[in-house]
Amino acid sequence: MSYKAPIPIHPGVTLKEILETENMTQAQLASRTGMHNVTVSNILTAKDPISPDTAIKLSMVLGISEGFWNNLQKNYEETKARIALEKEIGKELETFKHFTCFPELVKHEYLNNASSTEERAKNLLNFLGLASFKLLGSNYQVAFRKTTTNSLSKENLIAWLRCGEIEATKINTKPFDKAKLKASLKEIRSLNLLGASEYSVKLIELLAECGVAIAFVPYLKNTFVNGATRWLSPNKVLIQLTPRNKYEDILWFTLFHEICHVLNHGKKEGYISFWDDNYLKEDIIQLEREANYFAGEVLIPQKEWSQFIASKTTGDAILQFSKKIGVKSGIVAGRLGKETGEWSRVSKYRKKIKVRKSSRLAFL
Repeated sequence: MSYKAPIPIHPGVTLKEILETENMTQAQLASRTGMHNVTVSNILTAKDPISPDTAIKLSMVLGISEGFWNNLQKNYEETKARIALEKEIGKELETFKHFTCFPELVKHEYLNNASSTEERAKNLLNFLGLASFKLLGSNYQVAFRKTTTNSLSKENLIAWLRCGEIEATKINTKPFDKAKLKASLKEIRSLNLLGASEYSVKLIELLAECGVAIAFVPYLKNTFVNGATRWLSPNKVLIQLTPRNKYEDILWFTLFHEICHVLNHGKKEGYISFWDDNYLKEDIIQLEREANYFAGEVLIPQKEWSQFIASKTTGDAILQFSKKIGVKSGIVAGRLGKETGEWSRVSKYRKKIKVRKSSRLAFL
């Protein structure tokens, strides 16, 4: 670990010590360098900095390189700025305490732990890519604008969103192509039949060709989130997913829910999909319902679904129907459980998944 000075030491302090060692007076230094006596006095009393020009003159007179003096000044300025920032962070520790997901972020290796609260707060700011917690609102407006309930942790939601941004930087995407994404829906849907570790890789590759970065991010407590969509630039969109309760069928439903936002809703807005509409403001709910309908139609068209539920929905029927329409039985079982509330009857068909450190999925 690099040494961090506890206090900023002005280079004038070192200059004064060298002058005493050399038995040189302030007036003599001014005379030999051609600098005004007041200028030398201000440097020695830490009122003025050592400029590059002054560093060269001191080097010529005292035989100590200009780099030495420039580094002293640089270290002084950096230490002074760091200590000032640490004081500001100290004033914002109350905000830091609201990020109750900090241990989870450490566990998932998004940031490092530290012994002091101040250092942990600084590590969190570094993870967020912010100089101050005061900047949260202006940089993550979507987290504040979309939600209404106090039971949801906006701070943890912001951290979750940041995880997606970090994962998106690892994915090189082509410029966004709406027509290509729409034409790829059938192929994207077909990937659900593969294993989680395989389709998570193929989804990243396929969507990147359409200008979409897809990030699989671990769930963080008190976020109640399924997924989110945000435009990182006019040519790159981020779809961020977390396995709700670790169920694979919910992840696939959320994927197409978010794709609907990308295809049919505006670029300026960010969209967050929660477990329940109660977390959303009224003007957002209609868009979420449109996205839900879209996802349902892509995975299991209503015409086929109506025919299925009109017959006996036994275990064998679930398996036969899922094979007929080309989706896993868990996706059929998940929709059946949601509509009937009979979760115990369909639970054995629903597979669970987790996010690995590589931002890929694996079955539990």
